[in-house]
Amino acid sequence: MAIQWPLVLFSLMAGAAGAVLAFSGLSSLVGGCATTRRRAVWTALVLLVAGGLCSVAHLASPLNAISAVTNLLSFSGISIELMLLAANFIVGVVYLILTRERVNGGVQVVAVLAIVFGIAIGFFCGHGYIIDAQPTWNSETLPFAYAGTSLALGGFIYALIASMAPKPSLSEDADQTEKALKLPWAVLVASALGATGIAAYLLFLGLDAASAQGALFWGGAVACGIVGTLACAVINLVPAAAKGAMPIAIAGIVCAAAGGIAVRMLMWVCASGYIDLFSLGIPSVIMNL
Repeated sequence: MAIQWPLVLFSLMAGAAGAVLAFSGLSSLVGGCATTRRRAVWTALVLLVAGGLCSVAHLASPLNAISAVTNLLSFSGISIELMLLAANFIVGVVYLILTRERVNGGVQVVAVLAIVFGIAIGFFCGHGYIIDAQPTWNSETLPFAYAGTSLALGGFIYALIASMAPKPSLSEDADQTEKALKLPWAVLVASALGATGIAAYLLFLGLDAASAQGALFWGGAVACGIVGTLACAVINLVPAAAKGAMPIAIAGIVCAAAGGIAVRMLMWVCASGYIDLFSLGIPSVIMNL
């Protein structure tokens, strides 16, 4: 089956944006750097818009895009993705408004919503593909791989933003600084989930079928998505690595993005036994409109 690049890019960018929001929400709950959070939320909003544009590009025409929006209550895979896209965007905007106006009452609630919606969008971008008619997609390991790779990419994006934030002043709460230092462990957990998700989906596909796609399997999924992201996350734990946090984060972004793209490409190229409605460009049929 032909690779549908707008969908590959949409799921990766939207999932990564949700993960960045989730990291921002976690930072808010544990007392991380406020400057990093605001920059991260702005980054997430940009990624959400870019991902949304990729989704519109796949729908082929403004009419199909409008039809998708007006049929949200169908709770199809596409409608759930659009609802979560909107929910994440709203949460991000509300957070920026509350923090700008220094309204403390609702920030923690918004932080929890950012974690929930941020993780959910990565998962449901993959869950919408689970159908009985496509054997190589019909597994819960697929949305797990989508969510995991999104978390890994979002974690390294957040780490990059944190590495560019100004150092805390002496007047800031010392406890805040100590809690902010736990970010490398959060990135390691996200990277481990990403590597586990990739491995689980590859095992579901079957190593023979997956490894037949040489470069995608060995180069993208294994070398970058599993080994590369984990290596960057582990190196980031070393105290001496703090001086090189930015290049490590950039390397992690490259590896996580390559792994996320590779597993999504494998999903398409290993597909079989299903009418290729996607490549025919008639998303209205897929949405039963």
